[in-house]
Amino acid sequence: MDTTALISFIGIILGVAVFIALSFKGNNLAVSAAIGAVVILIFGGVNIVTGLTEYWVTGLASAVKSYFMIFTLGGIFGKIMDVTGGAKSIAYALLKIIDKASPKFKPSCAVYFLVLMYFICTYVGIHGFIVVFTVLPIGRELFHDLNIPWRYYCYGSGGCIGAYYLLGSVSSVPSVAASMSGSHVGALPVLSILMTILYFALDAVFINLDVAGHMKKGEGFFPGGDEIWKLQMESYKGQEGDVPKLYQAAIPMIIMIVIAASGIPTMVALTLGCVLGVVFMWSRLKGKLKTTINSGATSVFVALINVCGAAALGTVIKNMAGYTFISDQLNNADPLFAGVFLAMFGTLLLGSSSSSMPAFGEQVVGYFQSAGLSAAATFRLYTAVGNFMYPPHNTGVVNASGTGKIPYKDAVIIYIKSTLFPNVFVIAITLVLVAAGIFA
Repeated sequence: MDTTALISFIGIILGVAVFIALSFKGNNLAVSAAIGAVVILIFGGVNIVTGLTEYWVTGLASAVKSYFMIFTLGGIFGKIMDVTGGAKSIAYALLKIIDKASPKFKPSCAVYFLVLMYFICTYVGIHGFIVVFTVLPIGRELFHDLNIPWRYYCYGSGGCIGAYYLLGSVSSVPSVAASMSGSHVGALPVLSILMTILYFALDAVFINLDVAGHMKKGEGFFPGGDEIWKLQMESYKGQEGDVPKLYQAAIPMIIMIVIAASGIPTMVALTLGCVLGVVFMWSRLKGKLKTTINSGATSVFVALINVCGAAALGTVIKNMAGYTFISDQLNNADPLFAGVFLAMFGTLLLGSSSSSMPAFGEQVVGYFQSAGLSAAATFRLYTAVGNFMYPPHNTGVVNASGTGKIPYKDAVIIYIKSTLFPNVFVIAITLVLVAAGIFA
C-alpha cells in the first residue's frame, strides 16, 4: 500500500470512529455521518466541498431513490393502522393469548408479545419509528403489571429480523435486497420459512434464559422503569371496544403479503395495502383521510434521512484510495467469503443493513453471483449476513433508548443479544445450505 492509500485508509478508520462515537452519544445519524465523511475526505486529500457534493450528497440521493417510495408507502399504511386503531386491534388479540398463559410463563410471554408486534408491523412495511408509538404504551403497562425489568422492551427489536427473513415481507430491507439481487421477496419459500423458524426458536431460548435469570435475582420494573412511568401515556386497558374488528385490520395485511410473496413488486403490494386499509376501515377515517396520508408520508422522513445519510458515508468510503486496499483483498479472496465479509463489514460500518445495502450492495451481489449463486440464493443469503446484528450506532438502538427512556448501554446490550446470538446459527445453516447448492 502506498503512502497516499495508507493515509486514506487511516482516515477511513478515524472517520468511521467519529461517526460511531457521535451516533453513540445520540446525535442525528445523518449529521454524524456527514462529519465522519469530512474526516475521511481530509485524510483522503479530497476537497471537502467537492467531496461532500460529489460523494456524500450523491450517495444520499442514491439511497433515497432506493428507499423513498417503500418508506413513504409504509409510513402511510402505518398511519392508517394507527389512526384507525388497527394496530391496537392486533395487539389486543395477542394480549388475550398472553392472559391465558400460566403465571410462570407470563413474563416471557410479555416479551414475546413485543417481538411479535414488531415482527408483524415490520413485515407489513411499518417502520420501527412508527411502531414504537403504538407498542410502547402497551408494553409499559404490561411490564409494570407483571413486574418485568423495563430494559427487556428492547427484545422487541428481534422481531424486525424475523420479518426480514419470512417470504412475502414488504419491509424495505428485503425489498431492496431482492431488487439488487434480481429476485423477489417470495423466492425460495422453504429456505425462508426455515430461516424464520430457526431465528425465532433461538431467540425464544435466549429470552427465556435472560428473563428467568434476572427474575430469580428479584429484579423488577423499577428502578429501570422510573423515567418511562413518569410519562403521561394513554392506558390501553378497557379500550378493546374502541378498535376495529380484527378481520378489518388483518385482511388488508394478508392480501398485501400474498401479493408480495407471489413476486409482484413490493410498491404495488404496499399501495394495494393502503387502499384496502382505507376501504376496510373507512368509517374510522372519515374526515381524516387527507391528514392521515400527509402525516404518514412525512412521519418517516427523519428515519429515511438517517438511513440514507449513513449510506452516503459508505459512498464516500468507496471513493477513497484507502478503500482500494480493502477491495483488492476481497477481489483476491474466495467470492463467497468476500461477499459474506463485505455484507457484515458494511453493517458494522454504517450501523444497519438499510444503510449498507445502497453503499455496498452491488459489490456484495457481484461476489455472490461470481461464486455461482442464483439470484434467489443471493437474495436470501444477503438478507441473512447483512442483518447479522444491530451494532451500537444502529438507528433502532438510538430510537428505543430515547423514546423508551432506557439507558443507552442497556439498550445496546439487549439489541446485540437479540440479534447476534440467534443469527449466528441461522447464518451458518443458511450458508451451508446455499453453498451446497441445496437451495439454488
